[in-house]
Formats: sequence, structure tokens, C-alpha cells
Amino acid sequence: MGHVAKIRARHWEGGGFCSPSACSASWVLYLLIRMAHRCVRKFRLASTSTLPHVRHVHVTPSCRAALAVPIAEFSTASSSSSSHSDENPLDVIRRRKVEDFKGLLSLQTPNHNRVWGSYLELLEFFGSAKVPLEIHQSVLRKCAPPAVHVRAVFARRMAEGQRYTEDELFESRFQRVIRNIRAAGDTPTLEDYHCVLEMFAAVGNYKGSMMVLREIGRVGLVKEPRTYALCLQALCHRLTLPVWHLYRPPLVAEVTEHCLDILNEMSTNGVQYASYNVDLAFRILKETMNMEGFTTLLRHAYGVDLAYPDRSPLEYWGQMRGASSSTESQASLPMQIPKPLPFNLAAFNTALDYLGRAGDVSKLVQTFEVITTPLNASASNSAFDEEDDDDFGVSNPQVAPYKPPHVEPNTTSYRLLLKWISKAGHPVFARHYLLCALEQEREQGRQLREWARSRSPEDIPSPRLSVTRSLFLSVFWHANRHKNLELLRWIHVKVKRVIRWKQFDILFYETIRGRWIESGVYRPVRDVEDDLSSDQGEDLPAASSTSQFSSFFSPSSSLRQPSSTQASDASSPFAVDLDAPLIPPPKEPKKLDIDRHLHLLRRDLAELQEFEQHVDDIFGRDMQRVKERLGRRVWVGKDIFLRDVGQRTDVPKEVWRDIVTFRTQAEIEAKREEERRAKALERQASLPAPSVPFDEREEPPHKIRES
Repeated sequence: MGHVAKIRARHWEGGGFCSPSACSASWVLYLLIRMAHRCVRKFRLASTSTLPHVRHVHVTPSCRAALAVPIAEFSTASSSSSSHSDENPLDVIRRRKVEDFKGLLSLQTPNHNRVWGSYLELLEFFGSAKVPLEIHQSVLRKCAPPAVHVRAVFARRMAEGQRYTEDELFESRFQRVIRNIRAAGDTPTLEDYHCVLEMFAAVGNYKGSMMVLREIGRVGLVKEPRTYALCLQALCHRLTLPVWHLYRPPLVAEVTEHCLDILNEMSTNGVQYASYNVDLAFRILKETMNMEGFTTLLRHAYGVDLAYPDRSPLEYWGQMRGASSSTESQASLPMQIPKPLPFNLAAFNTALDYLGRAGDVSKLVQTFEVITTPLNASASNSAFDEEDDDDFGVSNPQVAPYKPPHVEPNTTSYRLLLKWISKAGHPVFARHYLLCALEQEREQGRQLREWARSRSPEDIPSPRLSVTRSLFLSVFWHANRHKNLELLRWIHVKVKRVIRWKQFDILFYETIRGRWIESGVYRPVRDVEDDLSSDQGEDLPAASSTSQFSSFFSPSSSLRQPSSTQASDASSPFAVDLDAPLIPPPKEPKKLDIDRHLHLLRRDLAELQEFEQHVDDIFGRDMQRVKERLGRRVWVGKDIFLRDVGQRTDVPKEVWRDIVTFRTQAEIEAKREEERRAKALERQASLPAPSVPFDEREEPPHKIRES
């Protein structure tokens, strides 16, 4: 208020008004001072109860800057500065930046772009100083979205016809983080490289995966089966992606070369084969039909040599001899072969499928016969006599004790075998193995019915084989294509017989089910139709992708993902569980679920009844076409082959008409009229007799004679 009084005094000391310019300036200054005082009066400090206890200080120019910081931070900063009075202020800022950044990384799903921006800012603050290794490793995992999310986005973009380009951004981030780790004098761990390989596998970047695999070897890290599996996933994923048809052959050749390099490296380093590695390698080799790579994979992974399925591969002979000798002999081996995987049913079906695709029917039949019906050790050893040893050299199987693989075939095994045999044009083999499937199914059915009468439901194993329409389709296709009427008639008879078997089994198991429910040993707990609707196509995928990519995989290592993360198609390279054990444990046999079994029997019966009607129609049509084709030759005077005669001969028209039961148009019309009269008589006989009055009835014969 002193300033205002002075201004007023100056205004009045002159004995009047001041000049206009001086008066206006003084008046503006006066208004500004009044406004400032009004703002000060309206300003109210916060209650002291809501603020922490602080020491009252006088506002001096030296402490005005400190008041701009919040009181809590100022107290912390003052305490920290007092405790670390000798610490460099830049180190304090770095430590605070690291703590803030760790808080961001501690979130479960932080924004990857925000993580990357904070990481670059942290590098600017540190400069030439060393950033902690755990910061780099955390950024490597959080600077990109999770691989599962990337797979879903990538699949959606591909389905919409677009291209996913963010993978190049993430690859550049990974490269920079790895360079920063190595520039700081540290070495990335194997898990760090696995993080990069997971992202490359999600987008099918097989070139980047192979470069990462070579870098892992250069830095001296020991590769694991999961390392190779991620690279194989990237190779498989690239084969499923669309590509211009002119570029596909070189792409397939390049992918196959990388796959063989991985398999050779695993064999050279003695890396234990895992089930998921073998599954992924099978997919790639099926695409290229590389028989040499396939036989090598079977020999090293399962210890099965397709050239001699009942003998141990030569690579294992030296190892088996070294196992019983001293360690010095083991050190002399060129490489240590890992323990082979158990040759299970999935591997057997895969081998059948591969050999069938290759068109090698002889090796296909040999593999099926030797593995499904192996000889015992004594029989296999006695097969070589002294004369054979003298002629072909020493071949004593006892040098390398070997248990031949044995697998019991299931429905998928016979379906694959019949499919490729029929496509190769071997009707004799097709008929033989279809008879084998029918006989094995009947023996299994007898045993199962006997167990159902005498055992409890928990002690009855589930059947492995069932004769369905799929077993007949391949043989029927061959017979229809080549107009093999004898085979068509035989198929028609067998289908009718299987239908009668299915009907009998349905009645039997319905009776058994009712008996179990009455006795209290069984109680239905769920709807089986829902389970079967989700399990259709469990043995093999129904169809392959548009890129002709092979879609068979080992069910033992399958992992169903939700539809939001990936498609339900089994041809996806991510349908394998990389966290599964290297050697899968033996599976326990499934127990009989009578509700599921009855549902399958009813479904198979409905399909077979529809198929039987179709076979009947096709057989009649093909029979008519064959008769017409041979009849045209007879009518123009050409010879035909008669089986009862055993040679080609000329047949008169009248004889041919009697052989094929051809009729003239008049005979056809007479036959139709006769059938029409027979039907009318049947209808008349089925009608009730009309009631006749008593007086209109005829008199008895004795009354007539008396009259």
C-alpha cells in the first residue's frame, strides 16, 4: 500500500492533474498492483495435516528453485544426497532411470513401443557407461509383442490378403539389443536367442532363423533340441505361406537344404532327437519327397533302417559293442549316437504315408509286414546259415543285440496302406489287405464281446481297429476306374456283410450297456456327440493346404491351440508342443467308453448303408456299360474274350443276347404288363372280403342235391 500512497501523493503534489501519458502509465501500474494484492488475498495454502512434516524455511533466492520440486521428492532427494554426498549427480539420475525402467518392465504386458522408447532414452543417459545385462535381456523380451499374438495378427493379415511388415521392425530391434549386449562385453544366453527364434518362427522368417543358429554356434553356446525345433518351425511355416508358383521349386529346394543341414548337425553333435523335431522334419521331407533324408532321419531318430527293418542300423553296431567294452573303445567312435526314440504308431503311420507318396509299393509292403509281424530273436538269428556266411560274408546279428520294432496297426494304418496300394494299381494287394483288416476286426470284436461279458468297464481296453467306409473307398475307386466288375461285386458283398456285423454289435452293446446300468457298474455322465464332433479327423487331417504342404503329424506331440491364436488345421507348424519331454513316455491303453463306442458304431453303420446303395448303383451302371461295349463288337462281327472258353472267339447275336439276358422291346413290354398284373392281383388279395347278405348266399351242396 506504500507504493499506492506514493503514486497518489505524486498525483496531487503538482497542484492538479499530471500529464496524460504520465497519468495513464501511473494508472496502469496502480491497477496491476491492486490485482496482485487481490490474488495474494485469495490464495490459500493446503492444510498442514495433508502434508508431511517439513521444516519451516525462509524463502531465499537460493532455495526458490528447490520449492519447484514436490515436497516428498525434495525430502527424498535431500536425504539421498545427504547419504550419498560423494556420489556423482549423473549416477543418481542413471540409477533413478534404471529404477523407473525396471518398473515399466515389471508389467505383464507393457506397450512394446513404449519399452523401446524408454530403452533408447536410457542408452542416451548412460552414454559410454555399461547398461546392466538384465536390462538388455528384459528389453529383448518386451520390445516386441508375444509370439502368440504375432501369430494371430499375422494369420489375420494373410487371410485378408495383406502383408505383415512389423516383423522387419522387430528384427532390427533384436539386432540392436544383441549388439549392445556384445558391445558391453557380455554374451547373450541361449534363452535370449530362443526369444528371437520364436518371433522368427511366428512369421516364417527362415533365413533369419538360420543366421541366428549359426551365430549361436559362433559364440560357443551349446544348442538344445528346442533350438533346432524353432528353426524347423520357421521352415515349416514358410512352406505353408503362399508363394508364386514359379518361385516355389527353388524355395522348396532351399528349405530342404536347410532341413538336411540341421539334421546332419544334430547327428554330428550327438543331440538327442525329440518327438517334435522329428514331426517337423517329416513335414518338410514330405513336401520334397527326399527319400535319402527320410531314411536317414528314421535311422538316426528311431533306429529303423528301411532297407532292413528287422535289423539294427550299422551306425548302432559300434555303439552297442562299445557299451559292453571299456571306455577307451567308446572314445574311438567318430560320434556318439543319441538314444533312439521309441518307434510308436504315429511314426509307423508317417512312414507308411511317406513311402506311399513316393510310390515305392514294395518297400511299403515290406515295412508293413515286417513291423506288424516281427520275428523273434531266435528265428531271425537262425535265418543265416553257414553257406550264406561263406557266400556273403559274416553277418551275425548277435554282434549287436537288437529288439526289432513292433507296432499293432490301427484303422489309419490300413487306410493309408489301401489308399496308396490302390493308387499304384495293385488290386490283388488291395483285396488282400482289406481281407486282413476284416479278419482282424472280427477277431478283435470276438475278444471285446467276451471281455464285455466277464469284465468290468474299467478293465476293458478300447478297440484299435474298426472297418469303416474309408477302408472300402480306395479299393472301390480302383475297381470303378478300371471297370473291374469282379472286384466291384466282391466289395458289394463285403459291405453287406460288414453292415450285418455292425447291426449285431449295436444290439449286443446296447444290451450290455443296459445290464451295466442296472447293476450300477456304469453310469453315463456326458453327451458323447459333442466330444465326437470336436474329435473328428483326429487320426489324420482330412485335407492338406492349398500349397500341397503335407499335414500329417505325430498325435503324441500335438497341442491344440485356441482358435483365437491359430487355426484348427492340423497342418499348422505350431501344432506341436515344444515343452514336451524329449522321449515321450509310453501311453496307457485307452479304456472302453461304451457310449462312445455305440455312437461310432451307429455312425459307421449309417455311412456303410449309404455306401452300399452307392456301390449297388455303380455296379449296375458299369455292368450295363460293359455289356453295351461288348455288344457293339458282337453286332459288327468282332470277336470278344469269354472266360469260360479262355480265348477270344466270335459269338452270334442270339447267343450273346442269351448270355447278357438282352430282351427285345416286345419282350420288355410283355414283362412290364405281366408285372403290372401281378401287382394288381396282390393288391386285390390284400383287400378284405365284402360282406354278403344271408339270402343272397349260395345254398349248401346237400340242399341243392335234395331239391
